Amino acid sequence: PGAADTSVTNVSCVTRVTTPGNVSLCCTWLPGPGAPEDTKYFLFYRYEAHTEECPTYSKDRRSRSTGCRFANTQIEPAGIDKLIVIHINGSSQRAAIKPFQHLFNQNAIEKVNIPRNISVSLEQNDLLATWEKPISPFHEECFEYEFYLINLKSGNKQILRISSNSFQLRVDGSSSYSSRVRANHNHICRARGVWSDWSETIAVGQNKLENSITWVLTLLCVSLSCTLLLVAVICKFSPPAQAPSQPQLQGLFALQRARTCTSSTETEVLSLAEGLPDSVLEDSVF
Repeated sequence: PGAADTSVTNVSCVTRVTTPGNVSLCCTWLPGPGAPEDTKYFLFYRYEAHTEECPTYSKDRRSRSTGCRFANTQIEPAGIDKLIVIHINGSSQRAAIKPFQHLFNQNAIEKVNIPRNISVSLEQNDLLATWEKPISPFHEECFEYEFYLINLKSGNKQILRISSNSFQLRVDGSSSYSSRVRANHNHICRARGVWSDWSETIAVGQNKLENSITWVLTLLCVSLSCTLLLVAVICKFSPPAQAPSQPQLQGLFALQRARTCTSSTETEVLSLAEGLPDSVLEDSVF
C-alpha cells in the first residue's frame, strides 16, 4: 500500500563494532521523489526476535528524516551470516507513504575498525611496519590489510595487500615516505565486509639531497646574519665624525695668523742680520 514514489530510496546501512561486546548501526536514505514535503519517515531494525525503532534521526533542510543511528544494538559482534531486517515507513497528511523493507547480511554491511598501534620505521633500505588488529571479537588471522605507500621524493604510489599485521619492504633509503593502513575481514572466518577508514598518515625517512641543500642554505643564512650583526656592532660603537665647532674654527684661524706673523718677523730679522758684521751678529744671537 501507499502512493507511488513515496517510499525511501538509496538506502544504505553500516554496522560497526564499537567495543568488543557492542555493535552500532547507521542507515541513510533519500526521501521518495513523490513524497510530500510534510512526510515523516520512521526506521525499525529487527535482529532475530528483537525489534527496535531508531532513537536518533538526522534531517534534511525540509525537516524530513534522512538518516538514523543506533549507538547500541542487540546485534551480535561475532554473528556470522545472520540477517538484519530494516523497515522504514512514513506518514503524511497529503498522501499514503509506501513502506520500505530490506534484509541485510550482517557481515556484508559491517565496516571494520581501523588497525591499532601502527608503527612504521626506516632502517637503511628496509621499511618496517607493524600494527594490531582492529577492535573485533575475531582473531588476527581473520583480517587482511592494505598498506598505502607514497615515495615523497619520486611521487610513486602503491597499495600492497597484506595478510598479516607486519611486513618488511625493500625501499630507497635516500627517500622519505608516507604510509597509511586499513583493514577488512578475509574469507577465512566470514564474508568480507566494508573496508575500514584509512589510518592517519605516518611519515618516515628524509630526502638526503634535500637535506644537503637545506644545510647549505642554513649555513649561508647564518653567515649572512653574522656579517650583518658585526657591521651593526661596528657602526654602533664607532664615534661619528663631527664638524669643528665655531670656537675651534676661531682658534684655528688665530693660530694660522700667528704662524704667518712669526714667519714675517723671522724673514725681517734674517734680512737685517745679513747686513751686520759677524761680531754684531754673534752678540745678537747669543
